[in-house]
Amino acid sequence: MSSRNETTARRLAELREEFDASFSRPPARVDTRWEVLLRLRVAGTALTVPLERLSGLHILTRVVPLPGSPSGLLGLVGLRGQLVAVHDLAYRLGLPSDEKPHWMVLCGGEQRRVGLAIGGFEGQLRVTPEQIQPNAGEAPRPYLRASVARRDAPPLPVLDVDSLMKDLLDGAAAPRNTR
Repeated sequence: MSSRNETTARRLAELREEFDASFSRPPARVDTRWEVLLRLRVAGTALTVPLERLSGLHILTRVVPLPGSPSGLLGLVGLRGQLVAVHDLAYRLGLPSDEKPHWMVLCGGEQRRVGLAIGGFEGQLRVTPEQIQPNAGEAPRPYLRASVARRDAPPLPVLDVDSLMKDLLDGAAAPRNTR
């Protein structure tokens, strides 16, 4: 056998082994992380909320107003044996609205839940973490410090649930005369 035939035979054997070995290896993982966001409508404005920051989404039923409550606090709802304070998210964001809220997102854990009244639930988005970018300069609204970059569409603001929750709970714990 000529040396050229030996080289070709050796190369074919290598390719055959490599081909057979490719079936014994686990499939390559695609390591793409996704952020799941809910798309909401608040005072006619679309915004998103990270799903992992929420503990529920409910149709807003009867809200019992509290006499003398601070602005933006709509009242209380009973939910699975617990009373939950419901705040108007449009008011907290400084958005003028005469839209009646039909939905409520729940934030917080079992012990400290807060409801945020919203106008509508528009769906779910899956985005890569790289698509969520902090807003350049000052945020257009309080608690909207980042946006989702989208191809061929304007960016969607992302609600900073943690900051909003902290401010709501700090405000609820403050003495009455300092509110």
